[in-house]
Amino acid sequence: MAYCLNPICPQPQNPAAANFCQTCGTSLILEGHYKLKSLLGQGGFGKTYLAIELPEQQTSGSESKVGSASAGNERLCVIKQFYARATSRVSGFKTEAERLRKLGEHPQIPKLFAAIENELGQFLVQEYAPGENLQQRVAAVGTFREPDVRSLLSSLVKVLQYVHSFQIIHRDIKPANIVYQASSQAASLGNSQSLSIDHRTPSQSGLMLVDFGAAKWVRHTAAKTVIGSAGYAAPEQSMGQATYASDIYSLGLTCLHLLTGVHPFSLYSAAEDKWVWQDYITTPLEPHFAQVLSRMVCRSLQERYATIDEVAQDLQSSQRLYQTFPKQLLEQAKASMPGLTKRLKREGSAVMERFGLSDARPSLPASARLANRLVSSDSAQHWHRRHRLAPDIGLTQALATSPDGQQFASGGADGAVHLWHLPSGELQHTFAKRRLIGNGHTDGITALRFHPDSRALYSASADGTLKEWDSAARSLLNTLPTAGWTTTDLQIDAHGRSLISANSDGQIVIWDIGTLLPVAQLAQHQSRVSAIALAPEGTLLASISTDGSAKLWKWEQQVPKLSKTISLAQLHKRFGKETTAGVGVAIAIASSSNIPPQLIIATDHLVVTYPLSTSPQREQPVSLYYSPHTITAMALSRNGTVAIGTEDRLLTLWDIETGDCVAQLAHDWGIKAIAFSKDGNTLITATADEVISIWENQSIEKQ
Repeated sequence: MAYCLNPICPQPQNPAAANFCQTCGTSLILEGHYKLKSLLGQGGFGKTYLAIELPEQQTSGSESKVGSASAGNERLCVIKQFYARATSRVSGFKTEAERLRKLGEHPQIPKLFAAIENELGQFLVQEYAPGENLQQRVAAVGTFREPDVRSLLSSLVKVLQYVHSFQIIHRDIKPANIVYQASSQAASLGNSQSLSIDHRTPSQSGLMLVDFGAAKWVRHTAAKTVIGSAGYAAPEQSMGQATYASDIYSLGLTCLHLLTGVHPFSLYSAAEDKWVWQDYITTPLEPHFAQVLSRMVCRSLQERYATIDEVAQDLQSSQRLYQTFPKQLLEQAKASMPGLTKRLKREGSAVMERFGLSDARPSLPASARLANRLVSSDSAQHWHRRHRLAPDIGLTQALATSPDGQQFASGGADGAVHLWHLPSGELQHTFAKRRLIGNGHTDGITALRFHPDSRALYSASADGTLKEWDSAARSLLNTLPTAGWTTTDLQIDAHGRSLISANSDGQIVIWDIGTLLPVAQLAQHQSRVSAIALAPEGTLLASISTDGSAKLWKWEQQVPKLSKTISLAQLHKRFGKETTAGVGVAIAIASSSNIPPQLIIATDHLVVTYPLSTSPQREQPVSLYYSPHTITAMALSRNGTVAIGTEDRLLTLWDIETGDCVAQLAHDWGIKAIAFSKDGNTLITATADEVISIWENQSIEKQ
């Protein structure tokens, strides 16, 4: 195909063999040298084309440094056309073109072959950089890891230092304008492997900064034209006042897009007037590097880096910290904890070996378990925030997912129950709070649970009632005859025959779902039962209470019988935490083909795994996590990952089999509720800022 150069031609597409436009008669060969093959993009000032330089016009000594990507003897090139009506905004075109030609001597910037002016406009003819741009790469493989983004940023900072040394501002830096060659080292870019770039020889990196059509020479003209890509253009650039710092802003947002996979528009909260990009990071960054990125994207010029040299300096310092910080932390922990080496040997030393240390994991959950707060690279999970929901429904304090993976329910402090479509995050229905009339609850929701059929939904409220809803018909089925005590948690056996409720009076009630009548009451706790859990096979029931105890129950003739009582105070004492209360918060039972049966016990500050064995001597608890902040919620997935939320905004994910921290998910406010999907690959969190987040485990897709 051949394209017409006339910007007002109504039918610019022509057969490839044509030399003149069949619609308007304009020559299809620019200056007798170049023929347009396809349209790559267009904007308010012009268009960008893929073109060929005709063989007879090729000159020796002008071979492309990235490969000609030619078809036969036809060399591919890119032509940026500026409309004739827009050329009045550009003075000294030839002078600027000469500077762009000089820029093209850098190995990571396309060469400028020609600058042409005629009655159809102004044309920049540049080298074609074959490969995949980073916007396409993110769409293909997902978000990038910190080492990848560090390497990429270091490489592009050097390119911008070169560009700015010519007093030129690029003005359109974005993922789509950064290209890499698949055959180069950059082919590993993304989550698959780390990117390895030799910064001493940038030509080996394969990264190319392209599309200098919007570039401006600062000294020659004030660069007052409003130009750039929506979302990536700095605020001052959007007002026609671009500076060197504008390129820094765009480069910073490019890095944030690579880390999160989210467009910049969604990374800024207008309500809070701040960037919220760290909400979308599944694994926390090295703090100094996070500070560099945050300063690069400051909306205020006074707070943003003024020069790219400042970025380079701080980035170099951050790299040194990145290489030494974990080792320093762990050496400090090792020096301060006498029993460290012995503990690590028992729990595993993969993290220490990674940093060249011998057996250096904390023996106690002291100092916030510094070693465990390092996510193990060998077992790390990559979680991506798929949806961030802020629907103005108030504080959510209970969550439940349907077994078929299609729905989840949320319950708020206002007494309403909301049904959501899990894949899309769309609100489908609300069982509203009852006000004088209606079927809803009259006080806050305290617990939710779906029946195994994924249709019936059970809700508990501080109003002392239990309700059964038909989630498909959007109707109330029944209100259970409780004694008025607040139900704090709900469980349903795998067969869907028994509903189990934990109450604030210390009792646990077993309900027959067929008749909705209580068939048994367990009254061993002395105060509020915080949570209950069922083993997947249904043979064990566990409970935890504010009375400082956890209890294990075994089913005998369809009625649970108490078999074990665990003192939470003794657990805290065992791990050197007598100063904390040991109040029961959550409990779970892990049992599968890969995981030996064990209790997961969460108190207000401590989480331990407690093996369930026929031999009492083998029932030795192991500290999984200690938090200096109050633990507020816990959930266990079927595949053995436990999620722990605290009031300090951090949610950590742990592999029960290995004891490793596999991910850390940062939130703006403290965690209020957590729920996994049945397959364990989707996680829902509710936070104190009235936001519901839906996270997806991208590690599964890559395996």
